[in-house]
Parts: sequence; C-alpha cells; structure tokens
Amino acid sequence: MPLTDEIIATLLLDCTTNGNIIWANGFDKTREITLEDVESIVPRHEKNRADQKFRTRSRAEIFTPHEVCKLQNDLICKPFEDDWKKFVDAKFLEITCGEAPYIVNRYDAATGKEIDIAERCGLLDRKLRVVNAETSTVADWIDFAIRAVKSVYGYEFQGDNLFLARRNILLTVEDFFAEKFSVKVRADFLMQVAEIVSWNFWQMDGLTNSPPFMDGANLFGGVNCRIKDWSTNKTFEFVELFGGKRR
Repeated sequence: MPLTDEIIATLLLDCTTNGNIIWANGFDKTREITLEDVESIVPRHEKNRADQKFRTRSRAEIFTPHEVCKLQNDLICKPFEDDWKKFVDAKFLEITCGEAPYIVNRYDAATGKEIDIAERCGLLDRKLRVVNAETSTVADWIDFAIRAVKSVYGYEFQGDNLFLARRNILLTVEDFFAEKFSVKVRADFLMQVAEIVSWNFWQMDGLTNSPPFMDGANLFGGVNCRIKDWSTNKTFEFVELFGGKRR
C-alpha cells in the first residue's frame, strides 16, 4: 500500500533532536528533510555518476553487493539454526548502514537489481522468513514480527540514505506479511513499525556518537545520540553501550 504522509513523517523523525533527520550532504547539509523532499530521494544506483563519485570521496560511500552480504550473513546466522525464537530476538547492528543491505535486501544496493523475496539475505529478511514458517495466525505473526524489527539496529550519517534504509525496512515487513497472508497489512501496524524503526535506525556521526555537526565543536553544543531499550521502554545514550561518557 502507498505509505501515508503520517508514516513518512515518522520515518523522517530524529528521536535524539526531536526534529527531522537532516541531509548532512551537499550545500544545504544542515537542512532538515521534509515530506516535500521525499520524492527527490533516490537510491545510490539511480544517482548520477558524478554524485556517486563525490559521495564516495567525501563519505567513503561504497555499497556492498548482494553476494557479499549473503556470504557474511550466512556466517552470522549459523549459530541460530536450531532455535528460531532465539534468532528472532537476537540483536544485530549495521554500522554506517547506508540503505541497510545487511538488514533488508529488497534490491542489490550496488546495482539496483530487485531481489525475489525468497532470495533476500538480510538479517531481518531471514528473521521474517522464519516467522512466516513458524506462525499460523496474524496475531502470532505480528507479535514475532515486532520482536524481529525491535532486534535490528543501524546508524548512518547521510540523511537520504537513512530515510531509504528506514523505508526499506518498513516495505520489507509489508512484503513478508503479504507473502504469508496474501492480503495487505493494516496502516496502523505499519505505523507501529515506523515508530520502532525511527528509534532503531538513527542519524549519527560514528566518530563522535552525535548527530551530524552536533559534537560540541559548533554553536549547537554537544549531543549524544539516544536509542531505546524496548525491554524497559526507556531511552539511553548510545555511548553508554560501550562505556562512553554522557554529555
């Protein structure tokens, strides 16, 4: 189903700053991305060659091909082969995630080639494939799908990439629901997923653990990115996961 403006607006939220995610590239890099901007956002493979080269030089942006994602994710998932519930709840983080090809694999991030749902190799793809196989009712499917979405994380510097990653995750959930039940998912469920994704995939400079350009070296002052612990429904600073100092 087409995403509503309310869902798209949720996918644009920055839960640390309480504003929208920003472009973080180009000449207007600190400007927030708005609903009106979304139509202009395209995946890397659709950008012109000059833009691709610039982003590679300025941000080391190189997207991983489907085959490489599959090989690496095969190794990651192997320890969970005998316990599907443990796999659904296992937490994974994709750093500098771009369009999140290690999490969801709707298309080859390097070429743009669409990938059939049975061949997708992202970590959330695999979790949802297991949920499709192990559940029979819509209620059970939704319960385990929500658990799966809450278990995957990623951060990205460039705002357009982050929006695409978030949208890819949302559309992946929609794809697997339709594959299982042959009907469209309800908009209120997609809204719930969008709210989770807006927390779990956040905009951050991986060198400072802050939103882009908010590391204390400018007039905005230092801000640490915040994420949510879904088991307690409380938020905390990302740096706390590895002993970093709170600002």
